[in-house]
Amino acid sequence: MLAHVRSALVSDQPAAHRVRFASYNMLDMYGSDEAGERERHAQVVAVIRELDADVIAVQELSSSPETADAGLASLADAVGMHCSIRQRSAKADLQACAVAAGPHGLHVGLMWRDGIEPLPHTWRAYGGEDFWHSLAKITLDVGGHQVTHASFHAAPFGRQRRNDEAEQVVAALAGPISSPPALVGADWNTVGADRLRDEQTQQWQLYDPDPYAGAPWISDMIYQCEWAYDDSGARRHWADRHAADILSSGGLHDVAAVLRAPWQPTIGHWPDSELSRHGITARFDAIRVTEQVVPALHTHRVVRTSLSLSASDHLPVVIEYDPEALGRPTPVPSR
Repeated sequence: MLAHVRSALVSDQPAAHRVRFASYNMLDMYGSDEAGERERHAQVVAVIRELDADVIAVQELSSSPETADAGLASLADAVGMHCSIRQRSAKADLQACAVAAGPHGLHVGLMWRDGIEPLPHTWRAYGGEDFWHSLAKITLDVGGHQVTHASFHAAPFGRQRRNDEAEQVVAALAGPISSPPALVGADWNTVGADRLRDEQTQQWQLYDPDPYAGAPWISDMIYQCEWAYDDSGARRHWADRHAADILSSGGLHDVAAVLRAPWQPTIGHWPDSELSRHGITARFDAIRVTEQVVPALHTHRVVRTSLSLSASDHLPVVIEYDPEALGRPTPVPSR
């Protein structure tokens, strides 16, 4: 069983065993041993502890691929969580860590608290052959329910590549309805495309506003925008949402949109970011779920504190779901 019980955060919901799942891009964690970076890494650890997550997906664990396991093991030890998995080999089962190494020195991983157990031989890591960064997934036993949790980091460059990666993420996680319900926390490196129906007008509206609309053109927008020219040669630009649309159309639904949570950015606060210097804020970090998880969702929040603002250029995202409500798929309305 889960190690603790969470009280319902919605007044008309009964108390329930809630699972708290978080996603956090840690900004080059352990990538430098300079004093300032060691201090920031300690802040990242403090942020993770304060999240009090049952399961957390992390991105930007920095190391060589050969030392990625040691890096995640060190982080798990620092925050009091687990990351050990059994990995099948040709001769025997080997102990390893739930980290998927990427080809560019930044890796993703998964950690979980006491009382949650990884199911043998459900671990999968996808790296450089498939992604710019990587995708990690494992099926966990949470209170007697089998639930797949995943961590992903999308390509920072190449809008077409992000589209291809989105298709591969859908293929890896949004399988047949008989597959375990799945959740993935990620830095998607793009704004969302999930739509909500306005109950009064019955019109469909994008959950995420366009962060680039009205902003002057800067060269970094080539990684995030589409653009066209009018007859006078003036450029018009807007957010490229194709990768996000593939995810939602493929059955991976954005929890923030599903719950109609108040919109909050996860990037744009970091002074070294080119977008930040131009006053652009956006929501790149999100948790997406398969349809089996939709009826189990309860809460969503972006953790915006003085500590999280100073620890990383991305803010953590935290959701809660009730495993007792899993397995009863409710199709999400889509346009």
